[in-house]
Amino acid sequence: GRRSTRRRERELAESHQSTSSTSDLNWSTFDFSSSPKWDDRFRGADVGQQDILHVASNDGKELEIIQERETAEDIALQKKFDRMHRLWQDVDLELIETATDILLPFVKEERVERIQSTLKKRTQQTRFLFENPANPSNVWACLRTLDSFGIQHVDVVVQSGQYKGKAALSQKRGMRVAMGSAKWLTLKNHMNTVSALETIKREGYHIMCTDVNPESKDIRQVDWDASGKKICIVMGNEENGISQSVRDMADESFYLPMVGFAESFNLSAATAITCAHLSASSDGDGKGPLRQGDLSEKEYKTLLLKGYLNTVNQKTARALFRKNGLEFPKELNLS
Repeated sequence: GRRSTRRRERELAESHQSTSSTSDLNWSTFDFSSSPKWDDRFRGADVGQQDILHVASNDGKELEIIQERETAEDIALQKKFDRMHRLWQDVDLELIETATDILLPFVKEERVERIQSTLKKRTQQTRFLFENPANPSNVWACLRTLDSFGIQHVDVVVQSGQYKGKAALSQKRGMRVAMGSAKWLTLKNHMNTVSALETIKREGYHIMCTDVNPESKDIRQVDWDASGKKICIVMGNEENGISQSVRDMADESFYLPMVGFAESFNLSAATAITCAHLSASSDGDGKGPLRQGDLSEKEYKTLLLKGYLNTVNQKTARALFRKNGLEFPKELNLS
């Protein structure tokens, strides 16, 4: 029953805490483990729940309980991301500027220069959407690749019903950890593909997906500025590719040409190759899919403050804000 399942999770979590020696996820210096699909760094706080998955039967009541809880966790994560995004959007620009000035003396000069120079090269012209990815290591690698090419906005569809069985549930949990650790990107989590694409289209994006069909173009033949709109690139699941919903709603599709015996690229490799083509199609003068420095003033300054907050001790930051009478929304936990 539910009580026995929770008790076993607590026992396994305590056991894991006493034996685990894995390192935390590190955005700047991350390297893959020898077993990426089962990398303990993506276990997060749910180690007990992860271990209980391995001993639960694939068709038993225990797994059904875990699946129900998983759906609730997915919904909670989506609501959290949406809520935090709206809270930051509503913070007054003057308050953001004042808070940034207060923290500035507590950030090393070289760190300030690094954060500012990086954010000035960010773009909102192109964003990526990952549809029901299966491997947290792949997702983490993709996020770091997008960061490297200056892409700020990333969407991830995690549709609970698409993840069935112990292995899939375990990988999906790892995805939540990966997304929660990507502090330098603006992430949005969606519960289904249709609502995600409807939202992105309303924001003025031209939807392009990776797919092999008679209408798809070789990526080398794509005119990334043809639509006159911002671009959202949809990457499909590692095993099944994009869904029919994406095919129905996409404005265009493209493929990555291959000449070997392999049938497809790994998701992280496909993302990196696509980004390389986007970069080659951008001239740095405000044209092409990667338009450095096109964030709004409000978004740039918000990200700058977040960058300083990622650097300064959180207790110190809160104390400084209270001392100077700054009041942020309570859920941001900044005052």
